[in-house]
Amino acid sequence: MKFFNTAGPVNQDDHYKLDPIHRWDFDEILMLLAQRKYFLLHAPRQTGKTSSLLALQAHLNAGEDYTAIYANFECGQAARNDTRRAMGALIEQLKLRCEQIMGEREQLNAIQQEAMAGDKPDIALNSFLTQLCRLSKKPIVLLLDEVDSLIGDTLVSVLRQLRAGYDSRPGSFPQSTILCGVVDIKDYKIHRSDGEIITGGSCFNIKSKSLRLGNFSRDEISQLYLAHTRETGQVFSEGLFDLAWDYTAGQPWLVNALAYEACFEMKENRDRSVPITAAIFRAARERLIRSRATHLDQLADKLKEERVYRVIQPMVSGTDSELIAEDVQYCTDLGLIRESPEGLVLANDIYREVLPRELTESLQNRFLTRFAPAWVDPDGSINTDRLLTMFQQFWRENSEIWKPTIAGYLEAAPHLVFQGFLQRVANGEGLIDREYGLGRGRADLFLRWQA
Repeated sequence: MKFFNTAGPVNQDDHYKLDPIHRWDFDEILMLLAQRKYFLLHAPRQTGKTSSLLALQAHLNAGEDYTAIYANFECGQAARNDTRRAMGALIEQLKLRCEQIMGEREQLNAIQQEAMAGDKPDIALNSFLTQLCRLSKKPIVLLLDEVDSLIGDTLVSVLRQLRAGYDSRPGSFPQSTILCGVVDIKDYKIHRSDGEIITGGSCFNIKSKSLRLGNFSRDEISQLYLAHTRETGQVFSEGLFDLAWDYTAGQPWLVNALAYEACFEMKENRDRSVPITAAIFRAARERLIRSRATHLDQLADKLKEERVYRVIQPMVSGTDSELIAEDVQYCTDLGLIRESPEGLVLANDIYREVLPRELTESLQNRFLTRFAPAWVDPDGSINTDRLLTMFQQFWRENSEIWKPTIAGYLEAAPHLVFQGFLQRVANGEGLIDREYGLGRGRADLFLRWQA
């Protein structure tokens, strides 16, 4: 049985998938490899970076030109500024991956021991890669994942050791290296243990290009969902693919998670004779938002960062602001925002919904205990005049006490508190559509009662 993937790299036997290789410009990658370039692949979390690297490794190793080695460098993060400990972990990870591809266990063990001999962590990685390339019968292509998870002195050391061996390629150093992470290397802000702040670009000025892995297109969403129909016979109702696009803007994890929620988590829909309708997708969207899945939790956690705050706060309140270009690029690389004809906006409908809910979560719980649903008339309809009057009175009496609960977004307090109030009103009985963005002068809210 196959299913929609919501965790880790895609597996061909288990998951519905799009071909990872063709999600980026494969011809350009082959050209860069032939030219012995070092370059970057970056994209927001859970967009398919690792799947793409693993697919590239398999493709290259099936050919005659290269030996491709994938390694995940996140294992060095815990060492922080302890470069000796970090290099031990990184070289061990590389050795294990090389064994899987090349065999040569005894020779690789000897190379590892030689690289780690003495107390020279700042040349250990360079030494290991040099000996590895001399061992390999074909030029090495190195695919390094999660490089931007490394911290401080460790990250500086890795980048500078790669740069130091660059002129020895391909005989004594990897012919090409791809560094993969969330942000472009020029946006790395590296805090060394001595307090100095340096940028990734200054450590790795051999980078030839940065490639960005994009979201799914509308057509790719339909291809992915139709794979489920072919596998199970379960159909998606007319307009469902467009609705998925409206909710996700093609963000790969959201596309998969929304369908997984609708087709697998909602038990009544495991009956494959049940068509997946717009109503089911709306319910799946709400369940997904409330689940606080890791992907959405990571997104919410970023709201605490100062450079994210400087971009998101004026967007929530709709005010004009002179944004710092580096902050905008950082938020774009994280997948939080995108350019639209109206200017900068949140990246998709689900993020637009998650953000104010996250900032007002504690408010929503307090509203529930303070207010009985007196805004509901006997016929079940909502009394908007009474609802707004109650909120106005409440705001006049209590506006100051809510400021500490909205994660520092004080300038947007009126917008956020009102959205938190409406979210509690809608709880289980309605839906809220939100539109807000930089310079709009307002946030547009539409409460659909008993939708």
